[in-house]
Amino acid sequence: MPGMSAFDPTQHPRGNQSTGHGGQFAVKAQSGSEISLGTGGRGSIEGMLCHREAGRAETILFDPMIRENEADGYTIHSMTISHRHGDLNGAAGALVNFLKVDAGEEGQDRVTALLRGQTERKVTLLSHGESGALRVIEGRAMDIDGTDYVLLKGSRKQAYRVDSLNVIDAVDGYGHTTQFESSVHRAAAAIPSIERATVDDIPIDNGTAHDQVAAVFIYNAPNFTGDRSGRGSIIYATDITEDGDDPIINGAFVFPPESGLVSEHGSIRLSALQTTGGRVSSIQPTLFSEALQYGDDVNSGARNIAELYAEL
Repeated sequence: MPGMSAFDPTQHPRGNQSTGHGGQFAVKAQSGSEISLGTGGRGSIEGMLCHREAGRAETILFDPMIRENEADGYTIHSMTISHRHGDLNGAAGALVNFLKVDAGEEGQDRVTALLRGQTERKVTLLSHGESGALRVIEGRAMDIDGTDYVLLKGSRKQAYRVDSLNVIDAVDGYGHTTQFESSVHRAAAAIPSIERATVDDIPIDNGTAHDQVAAVFIYNAPNFTGDRSGRGSIIYATDITEDGDDPIINGAFVFPPESGLVSEHGSIRLSALQTTGGRVSSIQPTLFSEALQYGDDVNSGARNIAELYAEL
């Protein structure tokens, strides 16, 4: 294949899914002008979206590693690598779930048809990283020695293995970034605002059964299937068990169908939620029994967890 002799797949095994850069985890410092978090209100997932060019072939649409901080009247954009922010993790999980549902089986069929076993095919794809970052990537899909790669547009060397990209959907040809960006904005607009997890106004467990849901949390569930498909799980909290500064939150746990987990009654510490999730800022009152029914419907396939976000 002309121009491909310089490409060595062993030097580009995965790329850095957190920063959006390929190769041996190359990290590119971002300047303030490259980062824009939108104009949404506090906690708004749509307001957390960003449009940031990470190279000629890559556009980052959402990155949980970026935080917006207010200090002395100025807005500071900072890249945070050492600490995970739970509200953004919860938002990332909800977005991924929603977009997967939106793409559906037809989207997965497109991914297989466009990215697998190709000689050299121009494609645009939407993917999510391990941190939940959403990226649009343009490149040429090709099979090299039995492994599927996407060689980035305009590059002869920089490539990603398809299996490392967590592709949500793909389109034939270049120039479809706007299409995927619109899909992400629609999903973000349908998901309720998420804020830092707290136990404010949740009643204390005093031995009396609490049937009223007092708060809702979206978080990334610890899962046992190894594929991180527990992102964006939902907790309908009814009460808390006091335990110093780290109370235990009790309620109904609703897990995505692909997580391998069965929705049921459960408990989780506040500290875990603040690491992996956030609290929905406003909810419609519901009963605990109804929340458990939501979980049954999701696990049985009658509904998908993405449908619940818009109802919270």
